[in-house]
Amino acid sequence: MKYLFVIYTDLEYKEHLDCFKSKEFYKEISNNPNIEVMEWGSDFHTEYKDLPSKTQQMMKWCSENKEYDYLIKCDDTIFDDKWIHYSDRLIYENIFKDDDIEYSWKWGDYFDKSITEKDILYYQPNTHWNTGLMGAWIKEKQVSEEYRGINLLKLTIDDWKNYQEDHNLNFDVDKLKEISFFEGKFYVVSKELSIFISEQEKFNMPGIEDYMVGYYYDRFKSIRSISR
Repeated sequence: MKYLFVIYTDLEYKEHLDCFKSKEFYKEISNNPNIEVMEWGSDFHTEYKDLPSKTQQMMKWCSENKEYDYLIKCDDTIFDDKWIHYSDRLIYENIFKDDDIEYSWKWGDYFDKSITEKDILYYQPNTHWNTGLMGAWIKEKQVSEEYRGINLLKLTIDDWKNYQEDHNLNFDVDKLKEISFFEGKFYVVSKELSIFISEQEKFNMPGIEDYMVGYYYDRFKSIRSISR
């Protein structure tokens, strides 16, 4: 199995990229002969609203210029304090040896009866979380061999309205489909799916790159089921 591991970065994110490349995880993936590691975006800046287009362009270039069975997209900011909870899931052995990937992150404020005491994780205060961070990783069934990721999401309309306000984006929330998708910090797509996404029309909802991938996977899945 050949992986193309794309570190998703930006011209203005040099410190994030340097941090990523200083980690043991980076050394481990770089030393695996079945994983090619590359960077996308280090020589140009992209506005947040244009991230869907950036991803489509990345997948188009990769599918035309690289050989791989699966493309992994991973943000260079994944090791930042804001995403400290990913430290439990972004482990080389889990992903590439044990095939232990799909989970959903549940924030401490949203625990329900399905969350047991042994599931609860607490992270000490850091530069982003002044009072620490509490939550739980809940194991999910594999969605597909074509589309995988670390954190499976399904957002409500209220979630999207808050997201839109927080990121100062302008799109019609009511037009969003109720689909599950993997958070953009880390997801995996097959080469066939990456080609399909790259060939689709420009996504007209700014800033929701991870939703776009899930949206086009949903369309990809529907087309494949019809063709069979």
